[in-house]
Amino acid sequence: RKQERLVKQANERVRSCLSGDQRKIILLASRGYAAEEISRELALPVTYVDNFRNGMIQKLINDGLIPSPDWNNVVKWALAIDLIEPPD
Repeated sequence: RKQERLVKQANERVRSCLSGDQRKIILLASRGYAAEEISRELALPVTYVDNFRNGMIQKLINDGLIPSPDWNNVVKWALAIDLIEPPD
């Protein structure tokens, strides 16, 4: 139970730190958009999108919220905590 509580707290901490654009990056990536497409769609530099993705992987790995450094695990995590809606 203690572990579950710690994971829930870590999830909330990460969730509360995400900006609207960052949530949209995760959402668009879950829909199969590449970094360049996300950059165009949100009018953000590609380097911002890439750096966010890499930083998000690192953050979730360090917090023990995803099993391996793979962007697909970030998307699965976001779906699991209802941060984004599943694709149709």
